Amino acid sequence: MLTHRNVTLASVLALLLGLAACGQPATPHGASAPPAAQAAPAPQPAAAPSVADLRGARASSGESEMQTRGFTVARQRGLTAYWLHAPSGSCVRTVTSGGRYTTVDSVPASNCGR
Repeated sequence: MLTHRNVTLASVLALLLGLAACGQPATPHGASAPPAAQAAPAPQPAAAPSVADLRGARASSGESEMQTRGFTVARQRGLTAYWLHAPSGSCVRTVTSGGRYTTVDSVPASNCGR
């Protein structure tokens, strides 16, 4: 009886070593192997933060807030400034009158030199 038991253990050991040699992990009965790794999707450009709430803001506060939100002045002509949000490629125009932003709107990126 001892010989039969040794043969059975030897057979199981040979089977496990054979599976290991194949490079395939042994999975318990009923378990599924993990799915193959998939390539990560390409990152999407960041969306420009909303700036509509700056309409009517004091120009000095509005300028600071535009910078805080990631915009930089691309160009300026008089009291009209074009702000570029580089991560998204968005362009925003601000018009100042009476010390306040009277116009804050999105414009084509070409206005910011893109």
